[in-house]
Amino acid sequence: MKKTKMTIAAIALVLTLTFSAAFVALPIVSAHDPPWTLSTYCFLSVQPNPVGVGQMAYIGAWLDKVPPTAIGRGWGMRWHNITVAVTKPDGTTQTLGPFDSDAVGGAWTVYVPDQIGTYSFQASFPGQVVQLENPYPYEFGGAAGFLPLGYDFINDTYTGSTSEVVSLTVQEDQIETAFSDNPFPEEYWERPMHSMNRNWYPLGGDWLGLGVTTFGDSGLYDGNGNFNPYTTAPSSAHVVWAKPMAFGGQIGGEFGDSETALYATGTAYETKFSPVIMYGILYYTDYPGAKNNPGDLKAVDLRTGEELWSVDAAAPLRVGMRYNLITGDQYGAHAYLFTAPSGINGWVAPMIPNKWSMYEALTGEWILDIANASATQLGDFLTTGPNGELLKYGVSQDGMLTMWNASKCIEEGSALNNIYITYSALEIWRPPQGATIDWNRGIEWSVPVATDVSGVPIVPGLGVSRVSDDVVLLTAVMGGFIAIPGGSQVGYRVDAGYSAKTGELLWGPINRTLTPWTNVDVAAAGEGVYAEYTQQLLSWTGYSLTTGEKLWGPTAPKNSSWGYYDFGGNGVIGYGNLYSWGLGGEVYCYDVQTGEEKWYWTAGSAGIDTPYGVWALGTFGGYALADGKLYVAAGHDYTPPVFKGAKLYCLDAYEGTEIWSSLHFSIASSPAIAEGYMVKFNGYDDQIYCYSKGPSKTAVTAPDTGIPLGSSVMIRGTVTDESPGTKSTLLTARFPNGVPAISDEDQSAWMEYLYQQQPMPADATGVKVTLDAIDPNGSFISIGTATSDMSGFYSYKWTPEHEGKYTIIATFEGSKSYYSSYAETAIGVDPAPSPAEPIEPEEPTEAPLITTEVAIIVAVAVAVVIGVVAYWVLRKRK
Repeated sequence: MKKTKMTIAAIALVLTLTFSAAFVALPIVSAHDPPWTLSTYCFLSVQPNPVGVGQMAYIGAWLDKVPPTAIGRGWGMRWHNITVAVTKPDGTTQTLGPFDSDAVGGAWTVYVPDQIGTYSFQASFPGQVVQLENPYPYEFGGAAGFLPLGYDFINDTYTGSTSEVVSLTVQEDQIETAFSDNPFPEEYWERPMHSMNRNWYPLGGDWLGLGVTTFGDSGLYDGNGNFNPYTTAPSSAHVVWAKPMAFGGQIGGEFGDSETALYATGTAYETKFSPVIMYGILYYTDYPGAKNNPGDLKAVDLRTGEELWSVDAAAPLRVGMRYNLITGDQYGAHAYLFTAPSGINGWVAPMIPNKWSMYEALTGEWILDIANASATQLGDFLTTGPNGELLKYGVSQDGMLTMWNASKCIEEGSALNNIYITYSALEIWRPPQGATIDWNRGIEWSVPVATDVSGVPIVPGLGVSRVSDDVVLLTAVMGGFIAIPGGSQVGYRVDAGYSAKTGELLWGPINRTLTPWTNVDVAAAGEGVYAEYTQQLLSWTGYSLTTGEKLWGPTAPKNSSWGYYDFGGNGVIGYGNLYSWGLGGEVYCYDVQTGEEKWYWTAGSAGIDTPYGVWALGTFGGYALADGKLYVAAGHDYTPPVFKGAKLYCLDAYEGTEIWSSLHFSIASSPAIAEGYMVKFNGYDDQIYCYSKGPSKTAVTAPDTGIPLGSSVMIRGTVTDESPGTKSTLLTARFPNGVPAISDEDQSAWMEYLYQQQPMPADATGVKVTLDAIDPNGSFISIGTATSDMSGFYSYKWTPEHEGKYTIIATFEGSKSYYSSYAETAIGVDPAPSPAEPIEPEEPTEAPLITTEVAIIVAVAVAVVIGVVAYWVLRKRK
């Protein structure tokens, strides 16, 4: 990180010192004789001032005169031997440099003071006679008489000069930046990645598709394997969207229920999906039918699956490029796509000319063609240079190792096709619109390679196997697939290492002894090691990339004899390990420096569901390594019927434990992982699946009317999955109230139910919701937690303690499957009702006394009444 910050700051300083090239491009005088002597003035800046001990100070020194003939990044002369004298607080001295200037006369460095006190700095230039250095490399297409730039000043003398002394105060306290690093996002985010968030660079690693899959056009991260160290990657089986590429799945109808009655998956020999990802956009050539009938070149939003554009390209997609030219006049990357003829397994589209076509990545607009593309027979290895330029290594049939540079090719085409007024093609990036450029203009260097070792001819010749750690690994095997049935070799291989920068031979050629009549594949390279896999011995051996020395091996044989069919070795290097998997359904992790086995994992027995007895793991390009996770895919489909029960497995790359798995079938199509998203073609339904975290939505409600103090309230709500795929007609019809968010543990079965017509899991659980409140006094209180169900619904019964208004906050903190979300509502708590007032009894009034006489009179009256009633009753009966 310190190195990154230093580079950024240094670049900023250079740009500060840079002024328009217009002042150096046009000669100001005609040629003069005798030569002139010109004085110079030297300037120095040391910042920040003051600075904390142990912090970096940025030093810039420059002359008032720009070096004549200087152009762009290195052409033309430079001022030489600029030095900076340093005097420390204790009186000791130090000299920084010597430095060469840039094209406008400036030099820069950094200095870390180790003492508290006052430092002194002074820059010096010894003077220089102008000589012709690094002349402009090709014809210039600008105005007549415009070049040579500054050649009129050759043989002039520029006198030496020194700057004023600059003092630097170094203190104990550190100088704090005004712009601290922003933490990685916990919420859903999209491109652009703001330039102030420089520490987010690990999240922005693209997938350029530099490598060629075994049976595809492109798609691998690079030629050494599918290891992307600059991204997060899915930690659950959550699908954010799925997009059809072709008719897929069962045909139906009269074809019946046969296991061969399905639409073509293309996974065996005709890979349908070769992805490139840049700037959060997925690019691929559509293959709705057979491989020789490619469709359009498409651009799809990685986060939503929405198609952004579609163009009828000249050939299938080959690779992406982000080129970041850095000069005193321009810096910042441009993104492009290149299409190229397909040439896999002997098939080349006959109507496609041998050219690469360049397209603008944002719009799909065609820009230019590169004609007469190299048809290298012994290696066709693409990688990138320090500024993102495409570099291609290969050995021609006449035995020349060649490095081709796309930026050089296009810059030369720019110089020939564009008209420049004040700049050159080496100072600013201007791909010529509509041009056709000769491929050979991009050849950076070409060197002969060895043709024999100790009198043993190399047949057919050394070819590029891997490019890693600035080493081009060349190998040659006697025998091979064509000469000997089964592809075995006669007992030796020749290895050699060449500099990837200059083509210089670094080591070898070495006549390496192998076990005769075995198949040996140079299968992986990285971290200073290349590894070979011997199919018959089921074992690995490791060698040094920098010396060719054997480091370890052979390892113990794999457990399963199916490992014989692991053609190509199925290996990738990353995190200090070599990972290997194959048809035996096993994954092995070896220490890449020692060969020691660190862990072992198996997909287990498949019983009667596969002819192998195990869940065979795909043996070609259907894997990936990123974010501490290894993704491997089960399946094999050379013979019908289609492989049943194939899954995509996600393993912890450090521990070897399974993180998740989900139904998925594609053994050859490469996945692509960038910005936390993984896209992979699924042959079970011929759709592209995009796995990642998705946005979520939390809702919460409570009673609209106030409740009396002392009463309970029911808080309820939902948590739903708001991923783009849930907005499809398929899922909105089934879930009109939204697709519920489900736990990470149940995610695999739930996604298979949502997108693959598999049964709904019977006992899936939802997600945890945290409930909090702000009480009437403004205090924050915790209510409790609730877990949603398979409908996304949750509820919680709670009794508030005080009168007044409460704000209720429901928070879903997110998971491996979803980003976080929250919602608020409010409730009112009214005073408790007053208890009912007791009814006071009235004062009793004194009842009158009933005397004996009165009682006798009443009794007699009652008797008389009874007698009269009886008399009338008896009379009626008579």
